[in-house]
Amino acid sequence: MQKILLLFILVCGSVWTINAQEQGIYRHYSIYPTLINPGATGINEGQHEFLGNMINTWSGAPGTPIGYTFGYSGSFGQNVGLGLQLMNESHAAINRFKAAINYAYKVKFDDAFFSVGVSTEFQQKKLKSSVLDDPSIDPTDPYLQAANEGIKYFDFGLGIHARINEKFNFGIALPNMVHTFIDKPSILSNEETKFLGNFVGYVSNRFDIADFDFDLEPGVAIRKVSEGDGKAPLLGDVNLTGYFLDNKLIGGVSYHFGAEQSGGGILLGILLNKVGIYYSFDIYTGDYQPYNNGKHEVTVGFTLNKKPADSSK
Repeated sequence: MQKILLLFILVCGSVWTINAQEQGIYRHYSIYPTLINPGATGINEGQHEFLGNMINTWSGAPGTPIGYTFGYSGSFGQNVGLGLQLMNESHAAINRFKAAINYAYKVKFDDAFFSVGVSTEFQQKKLKSSVLDDPSIDPTDPYLQAANEGIKYFDFGLGIHARINEKFNFGIALPNMVHTFIDKPSILSNEETKFLGNFVGYVSNRFDIADFDFDLEPGVAIRKVSEGDGKAPLLGDVNLTGYFLDNKLIGGVSYHFGAEQSGGGILLGILLNKVGIYYSFDIYTGDYQPYNNGKHEVTVGFTLNKKPADSSK
């Protein structure tokens, strides 16, 4: 029984890892690019943005992956951006926590800017302590004890973000480039450092449909995020977002492809003064589709605008 449970935990952990990394792209990256790219930190001059994000993947399935993220991105002066991100994800018997600090430097031109950012992260992956409460297992098993202690490591990431004429956006991020383990039970592995070949890229352009008083923004994103085995597939996302009533209402559709599966989704949003509320639903075709009810994502953001300096003083 104990060996079966351990095998179940390892399998769930592998699936969870893949799925958690897939969540890392976030459907709402087009609204809040700092979710995936440290280079976008503080890109909106004079603004301080706070957000909360929830992702429920494979909704309806037992032990469904659920992730919660809190983020802050602020502009300091004309060139510096600082940010913070806290994330907690759980799937079946596995839990992952991340705390990241972002720094970005922005170079401005006449009608464009280019921003380069870095991110340093602390992450912990561990077995949920409730698993050891099962009377059918031996809590003294060294593998279970090691999984309960978990793995702790630092990560490092890079990113760039550019904007031209307030319409064209382009970004590339290299998330979780290097795992430097600071606490890892030797019974699991003796690795001290792991180099990962992760990347995320996106591009979009906003068009003003003046005759109908709304904007359309088509965009494309690609990503390849793995745990270091180099076998992660290339995944893509094509989307079209509309902005109505002076950006107060948002609606969009998307198409996802890669990893021998495809799917589509919708995005809805509303902006009330300084508060934005966004919801998206995505569903995929493929082997796992019969076992879940799709992917839900909700983001609530709040923006503070820095008051301009009093020129009379």
